[in-house]
Amino acid sequence: MKSNKLNIFVCLTCGLIIVGFVFFSSGVENLVHNFNSLNFWWIAAAIGCMLLYWLLESLILHIMIKPMHRTQKFVNSVRVSMGGQYFNSITPFSSGGQPFQAYYLKKQGVQLGVAINSLLSKFIVYQVALVIVSAVLLCLRLGYFQQKVSNFALIVLVGFLLNLGVMLCLIGFALFKNTTRKISRGIIRLLAKIRIFKDPDEKIAYMDEELEKFSVCFKEMVKDLPTMICSFLLSILQLIVYMAVPYMIYKAFGLNEIDFLTIIAAQSFVMMVSSFIPIPGAGVGAEGFFYFFFQQFFLKEGQLGLALILWRVITFYFTIVVGAFFAVKANKKKDKEEMPGSDKEDSSCEKENLQI
Repeated sequence: MKSNKLNIFVCLTCGLIIVGFVFFSSGVENLVHNFNSLNFWWIAAAIGCMLLYWLLESLILHIMIKPMHRTQKFVNSVRVSMGGQYFNSITPFSSGGQPFQAYYLKKQGVQLGVAINSLLSKFIVYQVALVIVSAVLLCLRLGYFQQKVSNFALIVLVGFLLNLGVMLCLIGFALFKNTTRKISRGIIRLLAKIRIFKDPDEKIAYMDEELEKFSVCFKEMVKDLPTMICSFLLSILQLIVYMAVPYMIYKAFGLNEIDFLTIIAAQSFVMMVSSFIPIPGAGVGAEGFFYFFFQQFFLKEGQLGLALILWRVITFYFTIVVGAFFAVKANKKKDKEEMPGSDKEDSSCEKENLQI
């Protein structure tokens, strides 16, 4: 709880720093003038993109869980997904979402091995989609950004390679069980030597058991091509919807010079290079890279600063506010729709062709 409060404090502090910078650099009069000239239908469209992004996030999670936990309801998937969005937003490297989601899924009656498998499989699919979408956009708009942005190739290449590395590591974790087991055992024994925890043998046995479940279930899921392909295509759509938020903000200013593909390409570059900033929500870093990539689109005084604030409020702080409702509700009481007796049903990781 103390850690969460500290993370929220960091997020708010970063937000205040950015707002202060924008007001200082742009001037209050320019900001007020640009705000009054906004087309709020486009702002509503930007908010609609975030709502659709959350809906797709929940749908992908539901598609991943449903074959292995046949009683899963979509409303439960929405609750788990949105709570995870909150914890992803307030933790460094978005590291808090999956542990919360695994906990909440187990609370709803989903076997822990199935929950972990579904979440990791979903993350792998998302990471593959992000790398592919970013690579395509990079190829299509490389020439434009090289001319407009200094040191563009180096900055984006580093971000792209880091995301590619994460994708390859995740696939390796899923497919190469023995190598992963050796590495995990070594880490556990090292942590035990420096007295992070006791009883390393007990933790190794637990880790081996869960890794075996994950390996079996993931390989079974890979065989289910319709599920994987559907999740992959929805992940691409989800990414495009999220990347469209800055375009909606751009149109709200009455601007038309830059095309949709160029702006979503800029947003994909922001996502790639800011995802490894070790501050909750990539605070300050995400805003800095947005400023860096989008300054050639918003040319009038005060437009870029206001666009930055609108983008961050819609994509980040809006997520914290909405996600917090689901996270708090999850911690207050057990889900009424929990299904006891599902452990036995799910233990074999058997799947049937069921409709969502």
